[in-house]
Amino acid sequence: MPITTSGRSSPQTGASGSWRAGPTLSTWGGIEAPSDGKGHLSFAGLKDGIVDGMRGVSQRTSPGVKALVPAGETVVSVPVVNTQPIPGGVSQEQAPRLLDLIPANRRAAVYDVLKQTVVADSGAASVVAPGAVKPTKKLGLHKEQDRLRVVAVLSEPIDKFTLEDASNLRTWVGAELADAIMDALELEILTGDGTGEHFTGLANTSGIQTQAFSTDRITTIAAGLAKLTNLSIQPSFIALSAADALALQTTRNASGAFDLGGAIDPAASTAWGTRFAVVAGLAAGDGYVVGTDTVELAHDGGGVRVEWGTPGDTWTKNQVQARVEGRFNLDVLRPHGVVRLALTGA
Repeated sequence: MPITTSGRSSPQTGASGSWRAGPTLSTWGGIEAPSDGKGHLSFAGLKDGIVDGMRGVSQRTSPGVKALVPAGETVVSVPVVNTQPIPGGVSQEQAPRLLDLIPANRRAAVYDVLKQTVVADSGAASVVAPGAVKPTKKLGLHKEQDRLRVVAVLSEPIDKFTLEDASNLRTWVGAELADAIMDALELEILTGDGTGEHFTGLANTSGIQTQAFSTDRITTIAAGLAKLTNLSIQPSFIALSAADALALQTTRNASGAFDLGGAIDPAASTAWGTRFAVVAGLAAGDGYVVGTDTVELAHDGGGVRVEWGTPGDTWTKNQVQARVEGRFNLDVLRPHGVVRLALTGA
């Protein structure tokens, strides 16, 4: 009997030693993806969702019997679109990740994207006398072709009975494999070198602004924010390393008190009123300020797929292997809306 999810059915698994995809969901937690595919990434509930999906498939496959999902079946697909506004929409249980703050947009596998460059003497609006020629504003738009890249990770083969305990499953799949995908995505967004299957990350995007170290970290961040506001770009978020975020939140003044004042709000994860995210793997001293309508994370609308299989000789060893993957790319729509920060002195 086929297993039906969200109105669609998935095939039962075939011969051992193979992978087979199951359903791809377009909703998660009751949030539907809009037709244009725009929104924000949302991995909320992934750990619990995988466990619930495993439990549900187990009950439908053999009611009353504790059993692992048939090899190759997709248990859950995590949609990348969350239509809720990010301020207030981010889970209150943890500080926002970089992926929580970047807008997402559904794209074809190969797609065209409009990007903007700074135009010298671009012109501006002004008052116009009757019959006079209206002023022209040069937008500096150009079209580029790009494509989605696969970001994926495999688990090591593991005995299937180890996975039948829901608490172990939540820790192993949720905390390890899902976090591995998110960490890889965030590093590609910031530092991808554009070669092969790598994204062209912010660090290697031509035309971004830079801000040298100035007095201390919080002053440097303020200077970076000012570079955006000077171009009439509203700051969207700040990306920091764990070391720099810790230093900002634990700096003490001459009296020994924490020198936070009104600039840093650790509970709200804001610096100068702008949300910041801590990025695992980002080098200390390296940070970014990003403006609104500046970057998008392209995706294929299929979410992050979690699939199980018994490739090779794992069938004979009673082992299963998980594959977690999705297709993404970074679009920098206006490079001058990004400021790279040097948060430590020479």
